[in-house]
Amino acid sequence: MATGRRVGQRFDADHEVTTEATVFLGRLDPEAIGESLRYATHYEPTPLHEFEALMEMTTIPAKRATFVDLGCGMGRVVLLAASRPFTRVIGVDFSPAMCRIARDNIARYKGRLKCPDVKIARRDAALYPLPKGDLIVYLFNPFRGPVLTSVVKRLARHDGELNVIYHTPLGRRTFECRDEFEIVGERAYAVVYRKGRR
Repeated sequence: MATGRRVGQRFDADHEVTTEATVFLGRLDPEAIGESLRYATHYEPTPLHEFEALMEMTTIPAKRATFVDLGCGMGRVVLLAASRPFTRVIGVDFSPAMCRIARDNIARYKGRLKCPDVKIARRDAALYPLPKGDLIVYLFNPFRGPVLTSVVKRLARHDGELNVIYHTPLGRRTFECRDEFEIVGERAYAVVYRKGRR
């Protein structure tokens, strides 16, 4: 049976992209990132089968939602999400180098993208204004501390319906100490939250 890494390498080879890597952001372009680098983790790709399992636990149909990957890195999850009929898919990362790689991967991708609007935004997640409407937000443990706190507060105030997929949820208490979020699904490696419309 192929390991997650082997499956990821095959995904990259089949689609002519580069997403299977572990990257420590401070080695890329620390001078361009700023203060939030202190609270960032490293880039690690989401295993394909885990993404599919987590999407099955979401409660918002893709056809009426925007998908946002906060801390998108090389863009694997952006590509996987864009293979579904979301209205928009947005990858957000504060590393210029990661954004360049993610944009290159989108341009080179040989699979079929069902989403008509796929973008990479070079922004600090702590300051990024969430799109209006129904959202599915993806976090692969991209940051901690005050950055995570700031993001969770903004998510709690969002007007539309919201699902948050939190992979490797080391900061899950930041969500679960708030009344706005309820757990709708959980695996050993992730938790999925729902927040209704205000």
